[in-house]
Amino acid sequence: MGWLLLTASTPAGATGLPPSEWVIGPQKRVAMITFEGKTSNQKLHRVLRVLRKRHARASFFFPGRWLNYHEKRARRVHRRGHALGNRGYGRASFTSLDESAIRSSVARSQRILRRIGSYPRPFLRLPGGVRDSRTLRIAGSMGYRSVRWTHHPGGGPADGVKRRVVRKAQAGSVIALDIRRKSNRRALPGIIKGLRRRGFRLKTINALDNAHAIRWDITLRPGSSGAETYYLDRTLRSISYPSGGVNSSFDYPTLQAVYAFEKVHRMARNAVVTPSEMTRIAVSQRPRAPKRSPKSFVDIDISRQVLFEVRNRTVVRTLPISSGNEAYYTYDGITYRSHTPRGSYSVVRKIAGWRTSFLGRLYYPSYFVGGFAVHGSTSVPTYPASHGCVRIPMYVTKGFFYRSPIGRPVFVHD
Repeated sequence: MGWLLLTASTPAGATGLPPSEWVIGPQKRVAMITFEGKTSNQKLHRVLRVLRKRHARASFFFPGRWLNYHEKRARRVHRRGHALGNRGYGRASFTSLDESAIRSSVARSQRILRRIGSYPRPFLRLPGGVRDSRTLRIAGSMGYRSVRWTHHPGGGPADGVKRRVVRKAQAGSVIALDIRRKSNRRALPGIIKGLRRRGFRLKTINALDNAHAIRWDITLRPGSSGAETYYLDRTLRSISYPSGGVNSSFDYPTLQAVYAFEKVHRMARNAVVTPSEMTRIAVSQRPRAPKRSPKSFVDIDISRQVLFEVRNRTVVRTLPISSGNEAYYTYDGITYRSHTPRGSYSVVRKIAGWRTSFLGRLYYPSYFVGGFAVHGSTSVPTYPASHGCVRIPMYVTKGFFYRSPIGRPVFVHD
């Protein structure tokens, strides 16, 4: 992360930043409520009254054109301790503007905010949230990063807006409310109460200063290294995808963890982490545990080629697998199909170390029916490739073996 981009077009006094954006804040029990758009004095007063009554701070992204005509209202927001970010001057998407128009829009809005007494840099929300690497590069050269949102509840009844925000909130959530929407304004008291009930502290966008921003000039793949790879490793581990030891190298464990994420979300299984995929990883939470009667079990999803380790109804690890490829093979004159049996089973026997069978070697196998086992393998492709057993990567095999005792329920399904 730590390099600075300085260009000839960087305004005096501005420190350039790489093309990047915040999509989630610090990984603490913190949430940030942001408002955007223009509004009437009466509606703004109601929002500020709710925030004052509940001792909450929020962040506002007003269009520069609105600020130009309503400086007094904006000053009131600023004096009450709320943060003001830059949203550009007009309504046009930055992707539809040329570079000089983008710079003019950001600079005009910045001048107005400084007259008010606010210093918005580096917080920029692009109109409509529409961005690309070009717009982020231009913004970065002016000392800004995009502030995207983790949750944008949209419209609908106020109760529905409140439920969606509170239910989906996670550590570092950036919540975007449309100040012009009546339902968003009416949901605000319930949102504040619900977030606090869940243990969240409400902060302004200033809390983003120490949070990781996604780089839009970097795509990760096997062999990559650096701060972005470290962030990828750490984030995948935090949401149940074992990536080996957290380090700065896109190694084999990282590769398999990325494959598992891509499988769960039915994405292309190519282990190429673009800025868009990194964004998706950053805002994702651990997979939901399938609904089963036992609290702890192993769930093998053949269609997605993943295995979920569930403890107390929470997915604690998500592993990539390779199951039976449905091809036919012949052994001792008998023809078999490479099929992984579906159904409800349990771990019935285990062998520590290597076990050699007529079909090959199995590392720390945990058998769940007959000769079918979950076992380590040096070959775990992204597709079904086994004779019927469930292969998992070697680096997670011992851990799975010792965490899955005899009798542990195992569910195998498409």
